[in-house]
Amino acid sequence: MKLDMVGIIVESMEEAVLFYERLGFQAVGEKQGDYVELEHAGIRISLNTKTMITGIYGYPPKSTGDKIELAFLCASPEEVDQVCERMKGYGYDIFKEPWQAFWGQYYAIIKDVDGNLLSLFCNE
Repeated sequence: MKLDMVGIIVESMEEAVLFYERLGFQAVGEKQGDYVELEHAGIRISLNTKTMITGIYGYPPKSTGDKIELAFLCASPEEVDQVCERMKGYGYDIFKEPWQAFWGQYYAIIKDVDGNLLSLFCNE
């Protein structure tokens, strides 16, 4: 067994697709509807509307809690800084500005449009 894709439940498909495209992912196929797949460097993410997930689960998904965090490996501290500045320039929230983490990585945390935390880091 191997992890093949990470699914993210989204409020607005249009806003979520735009955020992840700006982060560097490309939509595979249609960019609208209740389900959109994104890909970047062999990593796949599916964006799923709350409406679709409600139909599958039989109840509306909960929207609270910090349960999972995606972490994106960058090539250098400069790349971490550049991605943060680019996303900040689009008006997205930088949850924690880049810093030298005590565990030895250069690290930053940004939020996607649904409030999910995404780590950007590099091994120094």
